Amino acid sequence: MAEARLAVAFQFQVTDEGEIKVHLDRRILVDVYRSIRRVIRRKLFKSRNAAIQSVFPATGISWSIFFVIFGAMQILGETSDTVSAIQDKIPQFGRLDPVTRTILVTLVSTTLLWLVWSFFLRNLLKLLLTYKGWMWSPHGKLSFGVKAWMGICKVIIGRRPKLMSLQNCMPKLPVPSVSETMSRYLLTVRPFVSDEEFARLRNLAEEFQTGLGKRLQRYLWVKSWWSANYVSDWWEQYVYLRGRSPLMINSNYYCLDAIQFTPSHVRSARLANFITALMKFKNDIDRQTLAPRFAMGTAPLCCEQYPRTFSTTRIPQLVQDTIEHYVDSKHVALYSKGKWYVLNVIAGGRQLTPIELQKQIIWIEEASLTDVAAPGEADLSAMTSGERSKWASFRETFFSKGANKHSLNLIEQSLFVAILDDSEPGYDPENPDILNNYAKGMLCGDHIWYDKSFSVICFKNGKIGMNAEHAWADATIISHLAEECFNWDIELGYDSSGNCRGQPRDDTILSPPRRLRWDIPAEAVDQIAVARTVADTMKEDLDLHILKHDNYGKGFIKTCKVSPDAYIQIALQLAHFKNQGKFCLTYESSMTRLFRSGRTETVRSCTSESCAFVRAVLDKQPKEECKALLQSAVNRHTDLFRESMSGKGVDRHMFCLYIVSKYLGEESPFLQEVLSEPWRLSTSQTPYGQGTHTDLRKFPDRISAGGGFGPVADDGYGVSYIIAGEDNIFFHVSSKKASSHTNSRKFAADISEAMEDIRRLFQ
Repeated sequence: MAEARLAVAFQFQVTDEGEIKVHLDRRILVDVYRSIRRVIRRKLFKSRNAAIQSVFPATGISWSIFFVIFGAMQILGETSDTVSAIQDKIPQFGRLDPVTRTILVTLVSTTLLWLVWSFFLRNLLKLLLTYKGWMWSPHGKLSFGVKAWMGICKVIIGRRPKLMSLQNCMPKLPVPSVSETMSRYLLTVRPFVSDEEFARLRNLAEEFQTGLGKRLQRYLWVKSWWSANYVSDWWEQYVYLRGRSPLMINSNYYCLDAIQFTPSHVRSARLANFITALMKFKNDIDRQTLAPRFAMGTAPLCCEQYPRTFSTTRIPQLVQDTIEHYVDSKHVALYSKGKWYVLNVIAGGRQLTPIELQKQIIWIEEASLTDVAAPGEADLSAMTSGERSKWASFRETFFSKGANKHSLNLIEQSLFVAILDDSEPGYDPENPDILNNYAKGMLCGDHIWYDKSFSVICFKNGKIGMNAEHAWADATIISHLAEECFNWDIELGYDSSGNCRGQPRDDTILSPPRRLRWDIPAEAVDQIAVARTVADTMKEDLDLHILKHDNYGKGFIKTCKVSPDAYIQIALQLAHFKNQGKFCLTYESSMTRLFRSGRTETVRSCTSESCAFVRAVLDKQPKEECKALLQSAVNRHTDLFRESMSGKGVDRHMFCLYIVSKYLGEESPFLQEVLSEPWRLSTSQTPYGQGTHTDLRKFPDRISAGGGFGPVADDGYGVSYIIAGEDNIFFHVSSKKASSHTNSRKFAADISEAMEDIRRLFQ
């Protein structure tokens, strides 16, 4: 790009008289200078951050202290054996005077012992972080030992660590013993199986534990020693990348805007500000100025997933997809009215301002009114929503060369995808279908590029939403990004007309956005049409309903002195029994990011204690008895959550044992049965408060509705919920219309009723 600009900057003309006239465009020279400066700065930032990470938690200040100490020792003649040994190794150069020699010895001694100090601190911190007993401390009543542990960790970590600084200090995920996992598994299935079935499962578990399980465990121990995390690479490979089912509904998930507040109803301005906020988040990741996440303000969470947030695409393959990350992306792939465009976010060696981006988006909006879409272009994204092997074969056949390959590469190598949607979603308490359709458009919209790490959808009325691919990272990363960017969007602000603030700069030549060109043959167009029909059928089958529970929220739950998450999970068990008349295997997602390369673990939320509570409520037992059973159920759920976060879950361990058995060619009837059990109730909480915190008491209309996902089982429910402030909880309930056993609207009503049943116990 720089060479091309130079060719335009320097132009000359030979007149008839033989005179040479040189035309020099200063603005393009400035653009070239900025481009070079940007590249150099990026490389310097990267090198600096790599150096800081390699010696963390040692710092430049500690090196200075060592230097002063060793310098004083040299001056006073108090030389240690180590310094003397170093001094003897330095050759006697003829012109090396004593002062220079003393400085050189001090520098070498300081650096070597500082590196040893760094190694000691890193391993001390790693050892301290293996302690997980703080999770069992009563809320607000930390023991002296826990406080001392927290204090030591904070001193070693320092005040402002970089985003990735703590990665080398994080402990590895421990491998539980087979006996522990078998015991925990049997406890989780006891509530919903008969005595005979439980006896059969117990015999299978004991047979596995004393037989094949021992051998598989030995191989798993070996893997845990040479890999950063014994689960995560296999989880990404076998659960996500080898999955052949469509990403739409089955894997991708969505995130909504604030439903009662829109900072600007001018679509081009809203998208421009939001892109600017996204680029700030990207720059913070690249420079590692984004603060790392901590639990309890002390225990760091693994941040390994953040660098793949932008410029990442899942590439379809016949057997196993791949994840590609592109480091030099400078553009957004933007869809409008059936056409694809390239919107440059960085031009002239600098990032465009919000008002400049808005003008570029307006250009696309106007151009898309008259541009004619190529055959198949409007519905090309439908290929990314379908079966993976078909998409891989189609891509190889029709998009491996020429204009199609070039345009496809520009989409896949973009920072992210943006879609201009002409609908106008919103929220109306009297018409819940408006919000339901908004969410449905986010989960399975017509023009989302499901392979991208995330896509941004901006609607005609200024509403925004996001759809994210799941293989590269978990929902906590996208929810953090969304929360920060929604807040930064508001901070950037708009003028009185709803447009972006400021004026375009006149020191950069901005080329109009480029239209992507396609040459799609008729055979491919037919396959695209089939893919659109399949996607429409899947979309029509999705039953999605959002419940805005505003009768009470976290504020009331805290007065009950129970965990809000556990409270909601018990309510979901009560609601599910009301809806189905039976208990089922329940999935709740928790994180293992307290360990290096950690992702998720399963909390099996249906327990004997929760079932006892549900039966007591439905049998109308006395309040005090029900409250005691609720407390027991909450305590049990909280312990399960803590165990899963500390590496003592059931499902990831058994999953890895199963993978080892496949590598060895061994068949395990027990593992096959366990891993084929359906999750008819799959749940997850969307975290809130990870970034810049919005005071929802001051701005109640800015509450986020969170996001959701599709059902895991064809005859089951998917439930995502977000605790939005003190008084609101949103439930996103999904199921399939084809199942006669499910109804999302009815289940949402059962959830609301269950929440009221539990509240009445405390009134």
